[in-house]
Amino acid sequence: MKRIILLPLNMVLNALGVNVNHFWALLGAKLKMDFRRVPNSFQSSGKKQTLLKQLIIYSVLGGVMVLSLYRIPDLILQLSIFFSFLIVYEGTILLTEFTSVLFDERENQILLPRPVNSRTLLLVRLVHILVYMGNIAFALSMPFAIYLAVNYGFLAILFMISALLCAWFTLLLSVGFYMTLSRFVCAERFKDVLNYFQIGLAIVIMASYQLIPNFIDEANMEQLAFRSEWWSYFIPSVWFAGFTRFIAGIGVGTDVYLALIVVLVTIAGSLVLIRALAGGFTSIISEAGADSSKPARISKVKSQKNWLSKLVSLLCVSNVERTGWDLAMSHVRSDRKFKQQVLPMFVYSIIMVIVFLRPSINDFSAYIAELGDSFKYVMFILAAYFGTVGISVLPYTDTPEAVWVYEVASTRNKFHIQSGAVKAMLFTFYLPLYLLYLVPIIWIWGVSVVPYIVIGASLSACLAIVSVRIQKNALPFTEARDMVNKGTYTLRMFLGMTIIGLIIGLIYLLTFLHVGVSIALCALMPVLISLSYRTIRNRK
Repeated sequence: MKRIILLPLNMVLNALGVNVNHFWALLGAKLKMDFRRVPNSFQSSGKKQTLLKQLIIYSVLGGVMVLSLYRIPDLILQLSIFFSFLIVYEGTILLTEFTSVLFDERENQILLPRPVNSRTLLLVRLVHILVYMGNIAFALSMPFAIYLAVNYGFLAILFMISALLCAWFTLLLSVGFYMTLSRFVCAERFKDVLNYFQIGLAIVIMASYQLIPNFIDEANMEQLAFRSEWWSYFIPSVWFAGFTRFIAGIGVGTDVYLALIVVLVTIAGSLVLIRALAGGFTSIISEAGADSSKPARISKVKSQKNWLSKLVSLLCVSNVERTGWDLAMSHVRSDRKFKQQVLPMFVYSIIMVIVFLRPSINDFSAYIAELGDSFKYVMFILAAYFGTVGISVLPYTDTPEAVWVYEVASTRNKFHIQSGAVKAMLFTFYLPLYLLYLVPIIWIWGVSVVPYIVIGASLSACLAIVSVRIQKNALPFTEARDMVNKGTYTLRMFLGMTIIGLIIGLIYLLTFLHVGVSIALCALMPVLISLSYRTIRNRK
């Protein structure tokens, strides 16, 4: 019976040039291992329970999206906007968290000596990632599917099929770029180029996402309707909206072409990616494994030799904390996967500022004058919070076997290592982002708003520091990067941004008080930050 059910899938696998027996054996082993690893402190209730909690929160985020769409009467416009949201969110998670899984070299010693071809190995990893991306897409789409079920009935089920197909398209698009890039760059330099390419691809995805909202700017939501234009055939979200209406039997003439585009793009993309571009996949991960196996070295720099070392010694309260700082910085310089997860967040931060401020090119001087009278400078506080993502990534590494060093080290202050590493992350990623944003803030709003920015930046830093203690994050570089953790970084970021909204509300209230109150609070912020770090160091 099982063979009969899997027969159509096996025929597709054979058409793609994949070894069927190897594929099912490797995929089954990967999925089993995901839930057999020992849960970390964040997942104290177990892997499956934690994944379920993540999906529930994703459903809440999808519900928030529904609240912004139900007023639009045009179905295809609703679907187009939601698929845009789905592509961007899935693409964000894929770029920041799943790329390290796609090019994971930890299995090299087991797989590379065996006769597993590149097509099989690549498809196994794609389907492995799709299992989790599909779960996330399902959770994000469920609230909108319920809305469609109430209003359109059977359309909801077909919409969920389109959502899963959209997740596969997003995966094909990103990985297709990666594999095309590998054809022009040698395997030795591929990971280096990939770090910068990820940022560029993130810009393209986020910029595309802004097209549709700009079309409905300053419009009456109840009177909005989608008008088919020539450029709509180049927007993937419109493809899937038309595809959904077509398979539901309620489409119009243009939906036939949109549905054909979806079918052709997914089939052709799968064939090109697996049959044409997967040839060098094993060489990529084998070269990456040879390069990433080099141990990271912590170079001791004498404090009297440069000003940076003196500053670090001043910021760290103990030698153990300084060791944590040096360990984190050494890891940042040597760990490509760490960069793949952290660097794209800077792009999201800058794009978020542009989206919120919505600069007008037609009358730029009038726009700046109007902006200077607004309260929009607080949006920089929200956007800069992306600079704290490095703290969430700190516990994870490909070589957690050295965790025993923390236990046998002759120190009782091992959590000083964690506080030192957190300080290094804030100093390296968070502080530069705020210094960058201070330039346009002072230019547009003047020096008078700087106390409010300082308070917002300090409270955001305290939130990031205290979250380490509340979530009981593991010590730096002691947890293996596994699949079940995927999605948590982005999820934590969005939850943290929700709390940032409360901080922004507090700053808004401070603007009604005398400026001396804000200046006094600025003087208290270093004390508050110091107490936040103490919660980490005093952890038992």
